[in-house]
Amino acid sequence: MRYSVYILFFCFLGFFAVADAQLSALPQTEIIATITPENPKANELVYVALTSYGTNINTAKITWATDGKVQKSGIGEKSFTFKAGALNTSTMLEITIETQEGETIEKTLNIKPVLVDLIWESDGVTPPFYRGKSLFSHQNKLTFIALPHIAPSGGAEISAKNLVYKWKKNGSVVDSASGFGKNTYTFVSSLISRPVKVEVEVTTTDSSGFGYASSDMAPIEPLVILYKKDPIYGLELQKILQNTLTLTDSKEIMVVGVPLFFNKTNFDRNELTYKWSINGITIENESYQSTQVFRQKEGVAGTSRIGLSIENPSKILQYSTTAFNLMFNNN
Repeated sequence: MRYSVYILFFCFLGFFAVADAQLSALPQTEIIATITPENPKANELVYVALTSYGTNINTAKITWATDGKVQKSGIGEKSFTFKAGALNTSTMLEITIETQEGETIEKTLNIKPVLVDLIWESDGVTPPFYRGKSLFSHQNKLTFIALPHIAPSGGAEISAKNLVYKWKKNGSVVDSASGFGKNTYTFVSSLISRPVKVEVEVTTTDSSGFGYASSDMAPIEPLVILYKKDPIYGLELQKILQNTLTLTDSKEIMVVGVPLFFNKTNFDRNELTYKWSINGITIENESYQSTQVFRQKEGVAGTSRIGLSIENPSKILQYSTTAFNLMFNNN
């Protein structure tokens, strides 16, 4: 009988030993800190909020400190607002949570504003001396270039080729374009063109610096512009032919059709199709003919509707048309 009691007592000791080991291995209660905005800019107000599903932080004593200096402390103080530092300047945010259960939880956040310029270019064609960039048209190629401004404390900016990039398109990571030194991303929009969001995350090789930028793009329709070509002064790019033009001093006019935002490669290869018309009737000419001469018939006066449509046979969404009224004078 004594032997049985001894064995039972030994088993209980073993149980309590195991239970004590399990209790000491319990993980720390998780506290989630949400930063808004997620990637603060230089000197921007930053809002930080705490949430937890493991403890009631409304009854916990919470202390907030920046760079070692206490800024706020009290029961249920679960949010804090502060101003981020200058570009590439770190602010150390320290949070101490003392729960009702007697647990002390510490969190440290390093806020370092970093600037990333995200620029883009399209391969669409523009006329000579065009004061602007080629816009994103259907089925054109787009190239994004990330220009990060990341520097260690008190140091010079790190070269763009010495940083790590993660590119995203519509929320999905583009693995082929991401990696060390890959600060450019190029793609051709799909046949069914929709708005696209491109994002880039930039980090240093030791993860001490982080930058972010994004761009929302929506494709537009390409355009056709008509210009008059003077036999002496050449192409009159200062004035677009639209609405009504009256022939007064001359009996003829040379009109040039210029595509805008069509694919540049197809334009350079003369692969665009030009279709001229008078009063809706197609003029039979070569498909690559971008210039047309219109003459007034002797003794005839009136107005004709001059039209031009341009299309890209290899990119069916690249099509545009325009027209103007040409008035012939009796004199």
